Amino acid sequence: MSTSITVGSARGIPGQITYGSFEGVALPTGGSDDMPVVIAQGRQDGPTLWITGSIHGNEYSGMAVIHQLLGPGGTYFPLDELCGAVIMIPTLNPAGLRTESRSPYYNRGVDPNRQFPAPERTQKNGEDDIPSGLEKAYARLYERIEAHGDYLIDLHNAVLGSIGFAFRDPVYYRDEADRVEVQKLQQRNDDLLDAFGFPIINEFPSAQYLKKNLHRSVSGAVLNKLRRPSFTVELGGYLHVDYAIRDGAVAGLRNVMHWAGMLPGSPEPMPAIPRPKIDYQVRRMMHPRVPQSGIVKHLVDTGDVVRQGDPVARLVDIWGRPIGPENGLLFTEHDGYVVGRMQGEVYYENEPVLWMAVRDDSELLLPFPPDY
Repeated sequence: MSTSITVGSARGIPGQITYGSFEGVALPTGGSDDMPVVIAQGRQDGPTLWITGSIHGNEYSGMAVIHQLLGPGGTYFPLDELCGAVIMIPTLNPAGLRTESRSPYYNRGVDPNRQFPAPERTQKNGEDDIPSGLEKAYARLYERIEAHGDYLIDLHNAVLGSIGFAFRDPVYYRDEADRVEVQKLQQRNDDLLDAFGFPIINEFPSAQYLKKNLHRSVSGAVLNKLRRPSFTVELGGYLHVDYAIRDGAVAGLRNVMHWAGMLPGSPEPMPAIPRPKIDYQVRRMMHPRVPQSGIVKHLVDTGDVVRQGDPVARLVDIWGRPIGPENGLLFTEHDGYVVGRMQGEVYYENEPVLWMAVRDDSELLLPFPPDY
């Protein structure tokens, strides 16, 4: 750890918590859309942990977790025991936070969590790639993570009423010689996930993961481009804060610091959070989908464990009459559990009704596709 950590106007001082901002997108009315920065730096050297939140402006729990971890004016933070530093950014998307929108108004319709730098491609597609102002701002922030960062945890929200959990990303390598080092990275990342203590759900399969640009998410870029342990946490539903999940995340972050040697002592007890009882790995899937438009009556709830063939919902028309075969029943095709129910009661053809975690035996240590 460098003793002179600088992120924007925030400068780390051993034994203190300092505050500042990092320059974001320049605004046509003057000034810029700056991101808040907090640096808690111990008096002893050690790793540097980044905690980022609210890159989606209508997801408040990341900001709330950072505030709770610090306490009023940093009064709860164990600064006297800290070795290393913790760099916190309560919101990576101030414009979206102000307008309670997923995306900032100057990048409307573009997911900001797909705007971090991507691994360099070995083959170019010949098209101009002109970065937006937001991409350039995130690229500058990425440089600070590269300069001062050993681990990163990015805090999000999922669907309304969902449980808290952590995503496990695939890790990519370029050749067999590279595979050995990447395998060490994957193990270190798994250890980081285990230290945090939330249920773990694997990300989408590789082709879908890359198609959705999840390798350009905050954690995906730090893991697969910067090659430092990193993951995303989902802290219940958006547009509000679930305090039980918030407190679980605070305990998880402190336990990460214990694991990393940043705080002394053993892991601390975790508050009770939902933990579906399964004995296999799972990945995320939006499933099942309605075969035609109608009204959905859910038959399962968040956290319920289901088996292949179980009925999970019933589709009815506006008069309440079942639609389709099997008396309107929709069945799951997978073993797993319900992460959360998709928002609403009204669904159009092929829309998913549940966010599920389904049994997954796929490999998560993978070669880059040929064009990377």
